[in-house]
Amino acid sequence: MRSKVLSKTLVCVLVISSFSFAQVAAEFDDLGGNRIILEKAKELNPETNIEIVQDRTVLRKMRFEISPEFSGTMGGDDTYSRTQSIGMNVNFHINHRWSVGVKYNHSFNKLTAEGEALVDAAYNDFLQNPENPQAIIPQIDYQKNESLVLLNWCPIYGKLNLLEKRIVQFDVYGLLGAGQVTLNSGAKSTYTAGGGFGFWLTPKISSRLELRYQRYSVEYTTGPKNLDMAVASMQLGWLL
Repeated sequence: MRSKVLSKTLVCVLVISSFSFAQVAAEFDDLGGNRIILEKAKELNPETNIEIVQDRTVLRKMRFEISPEFSGTMGGDDTYSRTQSIGMNVNFHINHRWSVGVKYNHSFNKLTAEGEALVDAAYNDFLQNPENPQAIIPQIDYQKNESLVLLNWCPIYGKLNLLEKRIVQFDVYGLLGAGQVTLNSGAKSTYTAGGGFGFWLTPKISSRLELRYQRYSVEYTTGPKNLDMAVASMQLGWLL
């Protein structure tokens, strides 16, 4: 009789324990949890180090964010020149997934070693033969500034354990944009598409790594030409 009671008791304990473990696992799958769930999980498996990933901590519904940025281009005229820019982004977060914004960048341009060599060769050729110079002059229609309107979509978020010191939220986002770029030859229309990672260091401060494709038309002596380039940027944001 006692053995039957003991067997039934053990079965009940096992069933309750399994149910409790399944409930805790479900809480973790939902990215939820609290301190009580953490303690329960540790009691079930004390040898495993467990951390709880809470729900989204940065609230981005109907809020503005300003983000200074530094960027550089790859492609386009980069054989002969390099373009770097500093600028500002202003985004309005409609909700956690969607935001609209504007971007303005002021550009700084510098000749590459190959570009400088061609310019020097053309100048020396002109000094030696001013009436009929033959050296090739590199064609560069450099960027002065740009203004863009952007639509951002954030389908993924998660959290990272930063050096065992802090849990930070991150967002993966995509963007589409269009606007105007001012070149040495004048203003041209442009469009862009890309994406990036946003890391929330605090509920108000974020950092972003962004990469986007951009196209616009330049004017050379041989005629207009479409330039395709990649723009990589780093941003530091402040959520108002």
